[in-house]
Amino acid sequence: MKETKHRSDVWINFTEDMIHYAGKNLCPWSGSFWKKIIQQAYTHPGMAAVVVYRFGQWVQVACKIPIIRQLCQILYCFGFNMVRLLLQIEIPRGAVIGGGLRIDHFGGIIINREVVAGKNFYITNGVVVGHAVNGVPMIGDNVTLNIGTKVIGKITLGNHVISGAGAVITKSFPDYAVIAGVPAKLLRLQLIDKTNTDEHDSATDISTRRSAA
Repeated sequence: MKETKHRSDVWINFTEDMIHYAGKNLCPWSGSFWKKIIQQAYTHPGMAAVVVYRFGQWVQVACKIPIIRQLCQILYCFGFNMVRLLLQIEIPRGAVIGGGLRIDHFGGIIINREVVAGKNFYITNGVVVGHAVNGVPMIGDNVTLNIGTKVIGKITLGNHVISGAGAVITKSFPDYAVIAGVPAKLLRLQLIDKTNTDEHDSATDISTRRSAA
């Protein structure tokens, strides 16, 4: 039962990833949805890293036929290294990231394989989420790490946290925190209309999360 759940989770998370690119107003995997995804892949090359990451998870938990699994492992390793070489994005499949992962740009992005992050995790170029002697970060839902943010060590970022460009985060912050600086400090807590959160289009939501910092 648990194994079946893991298999379905990979597909559900991948679908939510793609919705985060295509927008919530399109029916998932419809013709118009595919068209939007293709357009987004051209303008947001970081999507390739998301696809490879989810594919690697699928191979790990759902692909059980030995010969096919071996071939897919080779394909994943090739894709992972191409993404790391060409886009400079490194997200090992061992990292646990909820659905709605979005990478807008590319270059200098490293996520440690032990990181746990929630849904709607938005990252862009120069973001590093890394290990320190005391452990790795835990990241909540709807977290936005803007350009050049570094999150290091055994800390916790709450839900709806937004970082400013170049922030170096080495301590925990609560839900709805807007943080910036080196080392990062709390600037303010966001005022969110929680009743309308689910109605926002993905593109509008991303724009809002960028500008909030």
